[in-house]
Amino acid sequence: MKIGGKRSNSSSRFLDLTTNLSFIDQALVSGGNFLAGILMARAFGLFEFGRFTLVWMSVEFLMSLHYALVLQPMLNIGPKQNESERFRYFPAVGAQQVLTSLVMGSVAWTALAAAGIVFNDVKLSELAAPVFAAIIMYQSHVFFRRYLFMRERPVRGLMVDALRFGVQLPVTIALLFLPGSKDASNGLWIIAIACMASTTLGVCFFGKFVWDAAVFRQVIARHWDFSKWLLPSAVMHWLTSQAYFLMSGVVLGAAITGGLRAASGITGVLNIIVMALDSFAPARASRAFNEGGRKQLQHFIVRLAGLMGVLTLGTVVVLNVAPELAIRLLYGEKYEGLGFLVRWLCVPAVLYSMAAVLAIAAAATERTKLIFQSYVAATVFTLIAAYPLAYYTGLPGIVVTWIVVECIRVAVLLAGLQRGTSVAVVPTAIK
Repeated sequence: MKIGGKRSNSSSRFLDLTTNLSFIDQALVSGGNFLAGILMARAFGLFEFGRFTLVWMSVEFLMSLHYALVLQPMLNIGPKQNESERFRYFPAVGAQQVLTSLVMGSVAWTALAAAGIVFNDVKLSELAAPVFAAIIMYQSHVFFRRYLFMRERPVRGLMVDALRFGVQLPVTIALLFLPGSKDASNGLWIIAIACMASTTLGVCFFGKFVWDAAVFRQVIARHWDFSKWLLPSAVMHWLTSQAYFLMSGVVLGAAITGGLRAASGITGVLNIIVMALDSFAPARASRAFNEGGRKQLQHFIVRLAGLMGVLTLGTVVVLNVAPELAIRLLYGEKYEGLGFLVRWLCVPAVLYSMAAVLAIAAAATERTKLIFQSYVAATVFTLIAAYPLAYYTGLPGIVVTWIVVECIRVAVLLAGLQRGTSVAVVPTAIK
């Protein structure tokens, strides 16, 4: 059935408060995470910060699965709900969020506790409880920030993120001066507590919770139909995004890998722009498709691509003005001479932003299998070409692999979207 309800003019607006605050909010989140990482590195020391980094990678991996299972379906299906359906749909998604977080947190807790026993490592077992708390609270925090921006409540979404870092950063600074605080578990507890504070505020902004078991079952089934191709896509994205650094370490050594990581940290500002899209673009694209079909979706995507083109190309110009200076200011004189890498890595970063826009269009039409196919093609190329290119051509081969992978994704998504000329508006989960 085609979705009914009043036609919204939100898809016709573009550079409005929600869009502008989305970029401001993402800058706050990325800046807060960057500063928190520096503070924890100083507070913990090299060994404990390494332990924290490895554990947090697993938390982020589970977050990517959570995004595929809960958040991305909500961002694309939620805007298609009628006003009369929303008061039942979103509480059901909230219940799915709680259940998913509990399952993932419990799996992580069990895995760490078991690993501590198997390897007779007490400190590893001690991480089980803080990891469980960090997963539950971190995923809940992200759920509410995405929900509020999707519902066109950007000020409240910004408040949720501001509260998290308003708690997390001062407490992390306190670690520098407190005795006996040089343990990775303290970093996890701090994140859990900060996210608990922001989650509490998010609950207050969520509104009335109406439970309907039948709707919950419908939402689970509807979200799974949307997510079944996104879960393996999330895994492949995680693997391919780490493959460049892994291959660099295996073939070229730790020093080159460190330089590659440092340069990617500079060009990571382009990823901030892409990540900001999640706060408004999927919902706007889905609403445009629901209201006006493929034609209105194309109109929105063209404008979104234009906005991204201006922002990314402008950022690339700034990054290329004095990349050596940026490297020296952020990382010190030991990293001098890596400015050329910043220029090189701007290319895959721009291509990644193009792929992100095309993926938003595919998700709006709920063609998630197309996203999966783009990752399959990119992963196959990575497995075949990454090692020989790195072995025979060195660092340029790593960068070329990176560029070709993003070109493949853009090509597959673009070709698939052009073929889908007769896609119909899909029904919602709630009847």
